[in-house]
Amino acid sequence: MLSVRRLRRLRLALIPAVLLLAAGCAGSTDLAKVTFERTTVPAGERENVALPPPDTETDQGGGEPQTQDEAFSPAALRSVDPCGLLDEEEFAGIGEAPEALRSGYSRCGFYSSDAQGESVGLTFTVGDSVFSEAEQATQEIGGLKTHIQSVDGDGGGVCFVRVITTDGENAKSLTIQLNAKVDDVCATGKEFAEHAVELLREDPPHNAEGTGLLAGLDACETAEDDEVIGWVGEGYREYSNGLHDCTWSRGGVELEVDFNTYYDPAGSDDAEEIDLDGTTAYRVLDENVYPECDVSWAHAPFGDTIDFEVVTVSMSDILEEGVDTCALATEIAGVVKDRIPA
Repeated sequence: MLSVRRLRRLRLALIPAVLLLAAGCAGSTDLAKVTFERTTVPAGERENVALPPPDTETDQGGGEPQTQDEAFSPAALRSVDPCGLLDEEEFAGIGEAPEALRSGYSRCGFYSSDAQGESVGLTFTVGDSVFSEAEQATQEIGGLKTHIQSVDGDGGGVCFVRVITTDGENAKSLTIQLNAKVDDVCATGKEFAEHAVELLREDPPHNAEGTGLLAGLDACETAEDDEVIGWVGEGYREYSNGLHDCTWSRGGVELEVDFNTYYDPAGSDDAEEIDLDGTTAYRVLDENVYPECDVSWAHAPFGDTIDFEVVTVSMSDILEEGVDTCALATEIAGVVKDRIPA
């Protein structure tokens, strides 16, 4: 079966698309405008991507990495509730009162329809990983480098506004994705971004008290250097894909610790129940592509939702070097469990 990590990523990719399809049932739905999880594609391979002409705020690239604004550091953003970033007054100008859907700690989507019954989708992602966009960004919002990218659409379309919150290696952004039939979808998306940046700097919305117990933790601090060397090997690379995960990679061996909101892993089909010093965890070996073993457990309920805060330790042997992925994942899970607050 698929590992918990792969299932979780599939869920995050499908939820926005499913809701936009549902919203479009009230009218005609153009599948070209359905919003999917963003993936980064080399610029030369992108299709239907239209950037504004040079005299209308084109991102041409260049410039030095910006100084880290502490209000937008990973530590400051980890406990932010992305659903609190919506400018309701601005949204009322493009659609009916939206349905909000939070997926994970750092993403919230708002889905609705306009007066003509066309689907409207707006998504905020805090701590989104960016690559060339950080180097190419030449615009500014609230003093932060910003990359704006429009995707052609008939009478509207899709726009990505990426406000660079951490620059340089392992760059991160506040990403606003807007799908709407408006005269200038990127100008509207930029207005949502300006509101969100102002909120994050002056009065950031945080998770409700007692919710998101793991949200403020840095997953990279759950392992010491000498431990990682023992598990992965010397010369490893450390990086994160978001604000609540950490990956240590060396050659074909990869270790990831992830905090996220998801269903209780007790409900995973074919998962092996194991004991981590009094905590029940669930282990899944996935060998469909390469050996990958996940050990997951529910740390606490996540607010008043049906989800839980879930810790997942994944060990992968991508080049099939003979690593006992499940033995290592189980050992590491025990270490991580002892280092996070009960």
